[in-house]
Amino acid sequence: MEIFFYLPAILFLASGFPQMIKLLKTKSSEDISISMYLITCAAITIIVIDASFNRNTSILVSNLTSLAITGTNTFLVIKYKK
Repeated sequence: MEIFFYLPAILFLASGFPQMIKLLKTKSSEDISISMYLITCAAITIIVIDASFNRNTSILVSNLTSLAITGTNTFLVIKYKK
């Protein structure tokens, strides 16, 4: 059953890569909400801290993956904001 908790990591990667590729190609983030990305990063960080304290490896790995892709996209949105 724990393997089920790794599925969100795969889904986050699948959902985040198209946005990352678009940001890298267009070098523009005019229509993207930075606050949405910042709030999402904060929420995932809280989950990572909780999973770490509770030693829940599957949720920790899944959310670290999510944080990596969301954090990268957040960085790119900030970088390309005009």
